[in-house]
Amino acid sequence: MRSTASSVASRVSATPDLLDWVRGLVSVAFVLLLPLLIIGTSLRGLVTDRDFMLRGFQDNRVATTTGLDQAQLRRVADAFVAYFQAPPGQIQLQVTAFGQSRPLFTEREVAHMEEVQGLIQLFLRMQLVAAAVVVIRLATAVAFDRSAVPLGRDMLWSTGVMVGLVVLVGFLSLLDFDALWTRFHQIAFRNDLWQLDPTRDYLIMLFPEPFWLAATVRMATSVGLQALLVLVLGLAFVLSPRVFGSRIS
Repeated sequence: MRSTASSVASRVSATPDLLDWVRGLVSVAFVLLLPLLIIGTSLRGLVTDRDFMLRGFQDNRVATTTGLDQAQLRRVADAFVAYFQAPPGQIQLQVTAFGQSRPLFTEREVAHMEEVQGLIQLFLRMQLVAAAVVVIRLATAVAFDRSAVPLGRDMLWSTGVMVGLVVLVGFLSLLDFDALWTRFHQIAFRNDLWQLDPTRDYLIMLFPEPFWLAATVRMATSVGLQALLVLVLGLAFVLSPRVFGSRIS
């Protein structure tokens, strides 16, 4: 009888420990994946922004270098926006450049874009996973935290991760963007399909290095602004423990 009671007591005492372990795991996942959610959100906004592409075409005088008129460039922008949201496949358009009808991309460019599409869609899927983790953390805060302070602390730690990433990318971009861009491709792709000829390959004519520098600045700005919002909310939660209408934990 005494043994049975002892066993029950042991299981009951172990339950809070298991709960604390799960809550700790969720908190760590939240700290690490909230930046991924924000980066994924910024990336989704970038690759679906037709107007940003068109401004890039204009700023880099793409009509002059490619021989494509404005109507065709708008069609190209629409095709890319649709492609990044479409099932895995190839992108190709028939265009008229300098009076000649031709496929827009070579086989090498088409193959590279399949890899780019896969990479972008991987990030977008990871964004959804990160969003699920954030929702779970918010649910545990409502269900188990006695105040907003623990959630606020997690948000501040996550902000630190995001600020570190933004500062690192910004510093490396200013130091040598070309080297950073090359290194990114070497890490992201296992082949040399990304090495294109700017005098011949339309993919790099459409999106030259200045376009990607502008895209990087936009991404960093978007991530930075969202990190600032998380910072403000985190500070509010830490400094205002009555947010959940209860005492400080």
